Amino acid sequence: KAAAAMNCSVGSLSDPPELPGLAHFLEHMLFLGTDTFPVEGEYKQFLQHHGGKANAWTGAQATNFRFEVAADHLAGALDRFSAFFKCPKFTESATDREMHAVDSEHNMNLQNDSRRFFQLLKIASDPQFPFHKFAAGNLKTLKE
Repeated sequence: KAAAAMNCSVGSLSDPPELPGLAHFLEHMLFLGTDTFPVEGEYKQFLQHHGGKANAWTGAQATNFRFEVAADHLAGALDRFSAFFKCPKFTESATDREMHAVDSEHNMNLQNDSRRFFQLLKIASDPQFPFHKFAAGNLKTLKE
């Protein structure tokens, strides 16, 4: 197996105040096609076909994208992966669908005790500090 990752020094603390959840939403959108590889889902299919997988996460100060694949298909995977950052394709249908995916993820996390504890820490922090703001995003914050 071979693997690669890209860690971007932009996370939820970089979200503009009027658009909480933007970094998380963009994390979702980058997996959905590029100008070079426009077919949505092609990246995931390529990795799965060659024994690989991919994932990503958005933190307060960084967003991380990673994948693994059979070593002899690393070059093809890197071509597709690097296109996310050079020429992403944000289609209207994917935009709407991923806003709903972020919302669904947020609603699912409402039942997670560790996430709820983390939210209590955020609420108790200084409102002037960026840590205080809502970071995950939901349908309301991303559409309005």
